[in-house]
Amino acid sequence: MLMSFSESVRIAMMQAMEADERVFAYGQGINDPGGFFGSTVGIQEKFGKTRCFDVPLSEESLVGMGVGAAILGRRPIYIALRIDFLLLAMNQIANHAAKWPGMCGYQATVPLTIRAIIGKDWGQAAQHSGAFYSLFAHIPELEVVLPSNVEDAPRLLLASIFSDNPTLFIDSKPLYDLKGEVELPIQPLALGKASIVREGKDITFVAISHMVMFAQSVAATLAEHGISAEVIDLRTVTPLDETAIVESIAKTRRVAIFDVDWPRFGLASEVARVICMSPDCNLDLPLVNIAQKDEHTPGGCFLEHEHYPIEERVVADLLKRVGV
Repeated sequence: MLMSFSESVRIAMMQAMEADERVFAYGQGINDPGGFFGSTVGIQEKFGKTRCFDVPLSEESLVGMGVGAAILGRRPIYIALRIDFLLLAMNQIANHAAKWPGMCGYQATVPLTIRAIIGKDWGQAAQHSGAFYSLFAHIPELEVVLPSNVEDAPRLLLASIFSDNPTLFIDSKPLYDLKGEVELPIQPLALGKASIVREGKDITFVAISHMVMFAQSVAATLAEHGISAEVIDLRTVTPLDETAIVESIAKTRRVAIFDVDWPRFGLASEVARVICMSPDCNLDLPLVNIAQKDEHTPGGCFLEHEHYPIEERVVADLLKRVGV
């Protein structure tokens, strides 16, 4: 069935709630007419106010409520809008949600799903434009999911909801403009399994979230110049599909990282770790890191445009590096 990104996520949530009465959703503005960019419209009408309800803004309290509900056997979905404000709840996420299972000898689980949004939108400036996924990915036993398309998003969300681990499901605003085919009923997609969305032999592109589309477009342009790029959509960063990364780079011996965040301590650093620890990966060229500028996002539209990667410049740089 052809549907938008927001429709696919909404249907995944409703399917989970129909399958398991322990699943409930809450968040600021969740029942507004817009329904979190359309992804929660009609859920309260179908499942009632006890399983889909609006809340005041208090991120630490709201994550704490979800942690408690999860420990008691529920499967809460906290919809947190912009990921920037989850920093207010880092104590609950890092010190409670992620650590509780280990602290009690794995006799309990915390099946809490937190939905948050990232990505370039309308010129939202510094406090509404962070990605921050690497902060959360650094924490053991916390899963971090970054879908890149309409087909995968509902399957990954369903897997997140029914995972026994606390999971951040991070979607990107540019994805809400997409439409795609979704097979119903939705089947969960295993977390930690990357997808090769374009095969190639000359260079490996490792990408996440909306940068997968960007990488595919760059790969298509490079193909016109005789360069064959393989594009990997990681889907999740924790768990990370290191096997897919190693196998591709061992074949191409070149790699470019397409990140949604700042360049330091992000996806490029993690892929570099994987490369350095693998006996099968030997690079013919230095790793290329394609990311935002190492600055906070400017508020003006022209400055913002320069802040994010620009396709023509990326193509020109890669052509120069690969030697064409």
